[in-house]
Amino acid sequence: MSVNIRRAAVGDEVLLASLNRFVQQLHLEHRPDHFKATQSTELAAWYRSRLEQPSTRVWIAERDGLPVGYVLVIVHQASENPFVRARRWCEIDQAAVDPDCRRTGIASALIRHAVSEANSEGVAVEAASWSFNESAHELFRQLGFVPKTIRFELKSAE
Repeated sequence: MSVNIRRAAVGDEVLLASLNRFVQQLHLEHRPDHFKATQSTELAAWYRSRLEQPSTRVWIAERDGLPVGYVLVIVHQASENPFVRARRWCEIDQAAVDPDCRRTGIASALIRHAVSEANSEGVAVEAASWSFNESAHELFRQLGFVPKTIRFELKSAE
């Protein structure tokens, strides 16, 4: 089975919305206090707006011609201030693979592709993941990512 990775473009928003349902469901199951059920038309509009932004890059993985996953990267730029140096980096913000195709190297291929593209531009790469998403953490570690910051939240007393 061959996997092809292509750059997403305006017109792919419905496809991205469809592929997102797998990861959105995972987030909704683990954090219903934060995430909500989505509507495909709203998601498609959101993806279209992201695809129109020069700071967003999205790649779609196709196996045997069928879309099976994607990775969404946002390019950030921060100015120098008294505390930190100026910097530009890519953040892997979303990655999703059809459950029937997981553990076949598709997510790795997508992330490696995003990293390669960022490297060709001389841009550092970071990835964000929710604390419950251990499979994403494992994948990032396997690809050479290391923890950089840890964000805590104060749980309210119920």
